[in-house]
Parts: sequence; structure tokens; C-alpha cells
Amino acid sequence: MKMVSTTEVARHAGVSQTTVSRVLNRPEQVKKETYDKVMQALAELNYGNASTPHAAPEASKQLILLFSKDCAADDFCRIREFTETAQASGYRLAAHALTGSESMEDSKALVSGAVGVIGMGSLADEFKKYLNETTAFLQAEETVGEEKPFDGRKAAFLATSHLAEKGHEQIAWVGSDVADSGEKLQGYYEALAHHQLKLRKKRIHSTQNGSDFDTIASELRSFKKPTSAFVVASYAEGQQLFNSLVSAGFKVPKEISIVALGAAEGGENSGLTAVKPPSISQPFAQQVVNRLVSQIEGKEHEIQGVEDELQLEKGATVKKFKERQKNKR
Repeated sequence: MKMVSTTEVARHAGVSQTTVSRVLNRPEQVKKETYDKVMQALAELNYGNASTPHAAPEASKQLILLFSKDCAADDFCRIREFTETAQASGYRLAAHALTGSESMEDSKALVSGAVGVIGMGSLADEFKKYLNETTAFLQAEETVGEEKPFDGRKAAFLATSHLAEKGHEQIAWVGSDVADSGEKLQGYYEALAHHQLKLRKKRIHSTQNGSDFDTIASELRSFKKPTSAFVVASYAEGQQLFNSLVSAGFKVPKEISIVALGAAEGGENSGLTAVKPPSISQPFAQQVVNRLVSQIEGKEHEIQGVEDELQLEKGATVKKFKERQKNKR
């Protein structure tokens, strides 16, 4: 059958399509009685559950997304995101809204044949125990809160390589003395060697306070072969360096490029190009589905490549280094 439309939900609930849309997008504007009526219709019609005619889904490729009765309207709006992410991983996903009145047998029937189940909201403890014992199961809200350790060495290698591939040869390092056993700096060294770039000791800058960034910016013009790009040990330091360079009259990224390691506090992006962990750079549904698929396929504890562990978020602080930049200086 095709995916249930909001028009069908409206007809089933005895309300207008506008009301259904309002329940899904602006629930605070709807009376509780109407809200409950529409939610009941969503559950009874399995809103968001689609299957292909004439072809039953492979049991080994079927995922189930369960919405509990206490889920907010915004949670239902994620159905398409979950479905598309599952499809991209080679799985089919069906979504079901629970009314809270289902028996244990009814609940078991909903997930029968599924290789993995995602729970949204408060599921009954007995049912969750059953899911944990019989299939791959994840509680969406709890899963997203789990973050993989940030591999500073790989992050620095990826950042430095990105700049090298953009044609930069005079790539400097900036960073305070952090408790990572020098892993980030080691990744920077390894990337320079990999791209056959010369390591220049004067390009390794240690910072202890804000004035150090101003000093770095003021000394740049004294180099015979000026620095054209920086890899910075943290996002906060990258922002400080950016401000100091601009204050010194440099144009970023026209004259100097910057790649920072890590993410801004609070997740707010100020425009810096940065290497970030997947838990920050991936959308909610993608994080959950990827973790479930890894669990299903036995990859949960495997060491994955740089591309899987880290993502380069391309901000506005990197530009390809061109020959005319050399001539200009």
C-alpha cells in the first residue's frame, strides 16, 4: 500500500487536513481533545508506514520505528528522515504509532520479522526487555547522547591533507599544550610527510593566552615563504586566530586559510572550516540508523576509517592556493 496521507488521516479522525497539519507542526495551537483524536488516527492508520505493492520486504532488511503515546508531534515529522536514511543503508523502515493500549502480543506482532527496532519515547519496560533479547534494539534519544571519542590524530591528518590538496605548501600548526599526548600534532606531522611537504619548525606555534594569536599574526609577514594556511588544535583557538589575522589586515581565506579541529561549544558554527566528530556533524536520524545498522551487521566495535569517524565541515575559511598568491607576496 502507499504511504498514508494527511488527507486520509483527517477523514479518519473527522477533522480537517489543516488540523492534522497543525497537530504535526504546531501542536500547541490544538485543543487536547482534538490532538488526542488525531494521534489516535495516526496510530490506527500506521501513518508513515509504506510498503511496496506485490513485494514483501525481506525480513533481514526490515527495520521498525516505534513511536510511543507520549511522543511529541515533532517526533513524527522525522519519519521521512528515518525512512530515507534506512534506504540509503539498504534497509526498509516501517513506522508505527503506539496507542498505549496494545497487549504484549500485539506489540510483539508489530515487530515480527524485523531485524532491528528503534524506539521513540517511553516504551513499556517488559516490551523493551523483549526487544533487547530478540533483536537489535536502540532507544533513539539515548543513542544520540553517546559520542565516540574524538581521534585528534586522524582529525589533524585529515585537516592538513585537505589544505595540502588545495595546493598549500606552507601549512602551520597552532595549538595550546593539550592533554592528548601530542596526538593532534603527530597527525599534522604525518600528513606533511604523506604529502611530501617540508616541516618548518618556526611554523609550529604554541599558545597560552589571547596575545599569542596576535603575535603569530604580526610575525607572518617576516617569513621569506609566508604561511598560507593553518591547522588549529581546537575550534575556539581557530576563532581566536581568525580574529587576530583579520585585525592584522589579512583576508581570510583569500590570503590565509584555516581548518580547526573539533566543534564549537553549543554546536554553533561561526563559519570556520572544521573537522568534527560524527555525533555532531550527522543529523539525528542518521546517527540512530547508522548505529543500529552497525549493531545488526556486527560492526559496532570495529575501527573505521577516517572518512567514517570524522567529517570535514567546509566553512568559509579555506581557499585553493593559487600561483598568483605567491607572486602577490
